[in-house]
Amino acid sequence: MRHQPAFAPALPPAVLPARGRARTGRGASRTLAVRLAAALLPAGLMAGLFGAAPAMAQTADPIVSAIQERAADTRVTRSYTLSDLGIDGPVVLQGMDARRDLYLPVPAGVPLSDAAIALDGEYLRGDGGRTTLVLSVDGTPVYSRRLEGDSGSASATIAVDGKPRPTGFVRLGTAWSSVIGEYLCADERGIGNVLKISPKSRFTYSYEAGAVRDLATAWSGIPGSGSLLVAGGTLTKDTYDTAWRLGLALEAAGKRLVVKTLPAIGDEVDLSGLEVPASLRVVAPFSNFVGIGTYRIKDAADLGALLVLPGSPLGADVAVADAGLLTSMKSALDALGARLGPASAAFTEWRTKAASLGAATVAADEVSLQSLAGRPVIAVGGAAGGKATALFDSFWRTSLASGAVTIRAVDAAPLKPSAVSLASLGPAEGNLDVLARGDFVVSFDLAAATGGHSLPSRLNLDVAAAPGASTSEPVVAVFLNDVLLAAKRLEATGHPEHLTAAVPPYALAARNVLRVTFQRQPVSDRCRETPQAFPVSVLPTSHFELGGAAPGGDFLGVIAAMASGGHLVVPDAYLASAKASLPRVVRAAAAAGVPARSSSFEVAGPGASFRAAGAFLALDVPVQGITPKARVEGDRLIVGTDDKARLLDISGLKNVALVQALRADDARGIVWQSIGPVAMTPEKPVRLSRGDVALVGVDGTLTELSASGAAPGTVRVADTDGPAGTLQRLWQKSSDWGLPLGIGAAALFFLLLIRASYVRRRGS
Repeated sequence: MRHQPAFAPALPPAVLPARGRARTGRGASRTLAVRLAAALLPAGLMAGLFGAAPAMAQTADPIVSAIQERAADTRVTRSYTLSDLGIDGPVVLQGMDARRDLYLPVPAGVPLSDAAIALDGEYLRGDGGRTTLVLSVDGTPVYSRRLEGDSGSASATIAVDGKPRPTGFVRLGTAWSSVIGEYLCADERGIGNVLKISPKSRFTYSYEAGAVRDLATAWSGIPGSGSLLVAGGTLTKDTYDTAWRLGLALEAAGKRLVVKTLPAIGDEVDLSGLEVPASLRVVAPFSNFVGIGTYRIKDAADLGALLVLPGSPLGADVAVADAGLLTSMKSALDALGARLGPASAAFTEWRTKAASLGAATVAADEVSLQSLAGRPVIAVGGAAGGKATALFDSFWRTSLASGAVTIRAVDAAPLKPSAVSLASLGPAEGNLDVLARGDFVVSFDLAAATGGHSLPSRLNLDVAAAPGASTSEPVVAVFLNDVLLAAKRLEATGHPEHLTAAVPPYALAARNVLRVTFQRQPVSDRCRETPQAFPVSVLPTSHFELGGAAPGGDFLGVIAAMASGGHLVVPDAYLASAKASLPRVVRAAAAAGVPARSSSFEVAGPGASFRAAGAFLALDVPVQGITPKARVEGDRLIVGTDDKARLLDISGLKNVALVQALRADDARGIVWQSIGPVAMTPEKPVRLSRGDVALVGVDGTLTELSASGAAPGTVRVADTDGPAGTLQRLWQKSSDWGLPLGIGAAALFFLLLIRASYVRRRGS
């Protein structure tokens, strides 16, 4: 039995040293003191003397580590589908040989990591034979599969290499081959073998945020949906003016606009897609966001936490950095830093990398590159307006090789163009390998492409085709918005060949699609050659000639008149509901062809009206000086000004808007009126073309008609004024008067010859 030494104090067993463990030096003395105090002092006094510092250290260290881990992680992950790029329906490939290129935007010149394309598709194989799917990335085949069975899935996931793309696009090539017959001369025109690529196909990639060093790269990295952040509450006129212009620039660049407003304390935010990093799930206030769908912001620290978290619903691609937005952000981030206490130093480093916008000073006419929610954001001064929009036009965008610029003056182009090159309208591969059919497709915004000067009047297309094995000449056909402009047989000698076509006004729209289709005979005479593809090219010299005039007071006439600039008028109530009204204004302006850089912006007060002048677009504002063709009374719609001959009189409508083209003595414009108590915002682009009255719903244009009595699309000669319009109409109708005029001129010539001969004989 062990005995305690006589000099040892009588201590409880809980404070005795553990058996076999030596306590020496300062550590042993301090441990002994702590244990003596634990035995002899009250528990509360013990916690006050010794417990506070160790507990604080244990609490602060994990927070500091978590914050430092977040500061070191600067990777940005993007993910979007083909539907985000505006491809609403499936991409269908069928026939003996069909190919289609899809352009997926990425930051220009930035290395990618973990990039992959998840292709969602299915196939039908009713005609049997051999069917093959080949996928390529930037022209390099990376996937091949032979499809069998009557139908099935064609889904595939392919990796994308991480090399930088100077063009700002990853080109996904899809090729479909269907060979039905076993013999060389068999008929391959079966329609039962089809490949369908779903709009749900997704592209995911990551990149380092620090690799985006200039504004041009940041703009090129905006995915299919471009998000715009503005301050909460009621916006100033300058801020709203800048916001709608930037939103229109995003939509013109093919980005679907998503408007976000900075929430205030008490507002609810949707956190369904937010993934809180594991290291922050035990740190307040980040722990409040774990596993919930919506969250009501309790204080400024909650808002600050959302501003720095990657994947935050407040993350944006472009922000209107006015004084209200910057002040609210700075206050929220300061409150979060104070909440974190001992980790404030580490948070300052994270804040600098993840939310530098909250500490930036952005002048009214400045555009700078900042960070928000861990990703790059383009901060635009509150009064930059049309200057910033013109700066991001395709002409000046590539010159933004800087992280911050001050805009004093900017124009669309140094010279007024008389022609627009097809190569400047958008990304499209000019070289095609065509076996049976190949399409060159380019989309363009009318106002952005023409610089707001005039309309396209003629298309000059230069193409070249290599000779094939078949003796049949290839055919090229040109379509503008599915209207056939011209077609021609090509000699196919490898030399440039020219094709020209007049551009009729009825073929134009605010948003246009030009398609050049090449068709070849896939086999040679008597099937002596194996079918193979031969190259064709749309040459860079192809262009639109400008100088066309607008014929009419319908939607096309207003869009044409709006090309050089107009007036955008909204009620002041729109400024108090920016999140709901800005997408409506942007999509209405896109449908009307309002140029973002050369149009004026006006706000009508309560009950005030707008006096029609020049070209205009008025949303939910009464317009003086015009005679409407339809009117709205609450939820009642009346089309037709004559009470005895109304085209439509209906009530109970909702989620629709009345849009009509109106014309006065010196004004021509479009009036947009909401029907019902709640204003409707279209989710898809609105197309206005050949009528003067339209009903617009969530999915775009529902009905379009001509309330003036003329058939939609009819060219009304009286609507085109001036000598230039008269000459244009005469030239367009030259086929009607050309032959009679030629016969008459020939007859007059012979009469003059007979008369001269008679005079000579009589003189003799």
